[in-house]
Amino acid sequence: MSPPPYELRDKATGEVVPNFEDMDTEPGRYIEVYSGTASGNPDTRISGGALLRPGGETPPDPPDPGPDPNPEPIPPTPGDGMDAITNETQLRDALQTYANEQRVGSCGSKTPIQMTQPITIQQSNHDGMPWGANLNFTRLLWRGASGQDMITYRGKNGISNRGLYLEKFCMDGNGYAGSPAGRCLHIYAPDGDPGCIYKFTLRDIFTCYATNGIALRGAVFEGLMENVHAENHSADGILMEHLGLDGSAPWSIVSNIMVMHPNSSRNFGAGMKQPYSVNSIFGSYVLNANGGILAPDGLRGVMMSNGENTGEQLIVMGGNGYGSTLSTNEGATDGKTHARKYQGGQWVSVGKPMLYGTNNVQQEDRSNHMSYYGDGSQSPRWMK
Repeated sequence: MSPPPYELRDKATGEVVPNFEDMDTEPGRYIEVYSGTASGNPDTRISGGALLRPGGETPPDPPDPGPDPNPEPIPPTPGDGMDAITNETQLRDALQTYANEQRVGSCGSKTPIQMTQPITIQQSNHDGMPWGANLNFTRLLWRGASGQDMITYRGKNGISNRGLYLEKFCMDGNGYAGSPAGRCLHIYAPDGDPGCIYKFTLRDIFTCYATNGIALRGAVFEGLMENVHAENHSADGILMEHLGLDGSAPWSIVSNIMVMHPNSSRNFGAGMKQPYSVNSIFGSYVLNANGGILAPDGLRGVMMSNGENTGEQLIVMGGNGYGSTLSTNEGATDGKTHARKYQGGQWVSVGKPMLYGTNNVQQEDRSNHMSYYGDGSQSPRWMK
């Protein structure tokens, strides 16, 4: 088809019919010829059809070529994503860099990292905002000397530090195959309030086979531990401890700690040893030697937690403190199973069969109970 404009020619002479040259219209509209009884009054089309003015058609969509068989990789954005680490030196450098830069960094390794030396992190300048690390469940395996702590976050005198945020740590203290590390994750503030660590968050922390799994020691307060795991440790799975009460060091108090869904089991101490100022909920404590929760000074509150065959009693109270509340907790036992340790080629008992939920120190006790599935030779009850 010829491009516009168009013209009407006399077929006999080949000449252009006057007034019918340079005919055109908008793209997508039609051109037709009509007859009529008067000018401007067409009534019958005499052209054989209608001519569509080209240029207004919507072209069809091209066929889908499918996925690119050789796509170009998307280049990383500087400062974005996870920092790759492959050894303990890079791990130490990453954690300290995040502290220095006052930010929560993300790093990880596809393969386990063996640690031979303790890592201690301190922050010298602080703006009051969150800082810390996400390790993306990188497996940290202790291969250093017995009794040394794996990772310690230590307060610095003169820096009232808040906002420490640690998540997705996975730490093995080597106590199953060798001599155990001291503490897997240690939050440590021995200088009192001038060097405190507060308003912290520990989330999705998994520890095993050390002396303690998670330890809060000194002026560590107003913090949250959520979904924290401490299993198969040679002492208390989760340890919270005041420092300096004897006057040998600054008075450093652990207080106002919130614990949600702790799972602390098969430890040769207690599942969790705590000071008074702790609230815990949704806990699970199984086969610990010295009880699920050991509270020498009482506890602020524990509720909706369960313990099974976890020492002679689930919650061991040393006193009522400022008023302790135990609510909707359950102890479960067969009256026989208890914590044991394989030593000298044989199994040695390190705990007692569970018979009680707690002991009476005049605490508030609401809707707690014992479940017994033994052979009937024992008579467990909630209150000792």
